[in-house]
Amino acid sequence: MNQGSNKKPFLSYLYKFVIIIIISTITLHYLFENSSIFYRKSITLPFSMHLNEQDLYLIKGEEYKLSVFAINKRVTYYSTNIRVAGVNFNGRVFGYRTGKAFIIAKVNHKELKCRVHVIDINKKSLVLKTGRTFHLKVKGTYSFATWKSSNKNVATVNIFGKVEAVGTGTTYIYVKVKGRTLKCKLRVT
Repeated sequence: MNQGSNKKPFLSYLYKFVIIIIISTITLHYLFENSSIFYRKSITLPFSMHLNEQDLYLIKGEEYKLSVFAINKRVTYYSTNIRVAGVNFNGRVFGYRTGKAFIIAKVNHKELKCRVHVIDINKKSLVLKTGRTFHLKVKGTYSFATWKSSNKNVATVNIFGKVEAVGTGTTYIYVKVKGRTLKCKLRVT
């Protein structure tokens, strides 16, 4: 009689555990559907059909030539968000505004994807008085950024982009994101 009563609580815990796992999996799938978890760079074979880039970072206003490695195939391109990034019939990608979009290349009923991040800095030029602070931000991505001041006697910047005016003069604040560099001209009065 003891063994039967022990099985019921065990089975109810097992059912609850399975239901929690299923709900967690569905939730994570919808939350991270377009994240890097599901769109990792895959290994490309030398003669397989693939894009020259799978993850692209563009500065607002910049362009990049996307191409498909395939032999004598007709390719059509389109963007999932033409407000952020557009593409022409030749595969040239244009970064219009900050955000994320996917460029899809269709080749013989096969779709090849390239994720495009268009990034920009929230201020291109800035004037601060000595002792004042301002928070610079990178728009368009949540990737880790490294900040640097060209003249620490004029202004300093911390790892979160908070600029502090130290002395009078002019300096540049540089931020590097995924190999791309943005800058803000800072004048301290």
